[in-house]
Amino acid sequence: MPVATQIAPPKAARYTAYTLTTLFALFMLMDAAIKFSHAAPVVEANNHLEFPLSLTPFIGVLALVLLALSLIPTTSILGAVLFTAYFGGAIALHLRVDHPLFSHTLFPIYIALLVWGGLWLRDADLRKVFPLTTGSPTPPASRKLLWTGYILSALGALFMLFTAVMKFTYVPPAGSPPPAFPLHHIHHLAYIEIACTILYLIPSTSVLGAVLLAGYLGGATCITLRAGESLVASLVPAVICVILWAGLWLRDLRVRELIPLRSK
Repeated sequence: MPVATQIAPPKAARYTAYTLTTLFALFMLMDAAIKFSHAAPVVEANNHLEFPLSLTPFIGVLALVLLALSLIPTTSILGAVLFTAYFGGAIALHLRVDHPLFSHTLFPIYIALLVWGGLWLRDADLRKVFPLTTGSPTPPASRKLLWTGYILSALGALFMLFTAVMKFTYVPPAGSPPPAFPLHHIHHLAYIEIACTILYLIPSTSVLGAVLLAGYLGGATCITLRAGESLVASLVPAVICVILWAGLWLRDLRVRELIPLRSK
């Protein structure tokens, strides 16, 4: 059975990819190291974000684990997806306290572009499915896997649309404590949920939609943790993210080749 081989990208693209990946790795190493420090600027930043200082070392460990995954060729796409969720949490924390948009709230997106840009430039398989899928999805040999993928995708999409509708109809009860996220952003979140879910359901943008939903649900996980919710409640968005990706993974062989292991 012939083994498919990737055509090496042009030298300029390859060097650009390695430069982007190196910059990303250096930044994340610095960012993770800072989270183990209790220096005054770190404490002040955490207090401003109202994030528990006791959790920052765990966030630092998580960043190092994800960095390792993103640098190992066989798990690089998985690492990038998980980092997208990680950066979604950072965006949510900044948005919650209405930090400046371009210098603070969107800064994690700039870092995410480094990791995805580096991968995209050096991986031909990724370019085939992200951000626009070229050609028809390659279904698995088993119809059982295909229909399981459709069912999981439908369940995840319905949940996202349901939570979006709930945000449009939410009215806090009189005398209730303030919600975990500012009310003036609730409708914005609903629009984001709907837009990302639509991208996920369109075959040509399904991978892009799944990546954006990973970022959004990572933000939801971070906000629930910050609010002091139980671990089980905080992990509900993460479970929904797994369901969405599992559905996509089961129904498209090209995604299965990318995550978590890829044969070269």
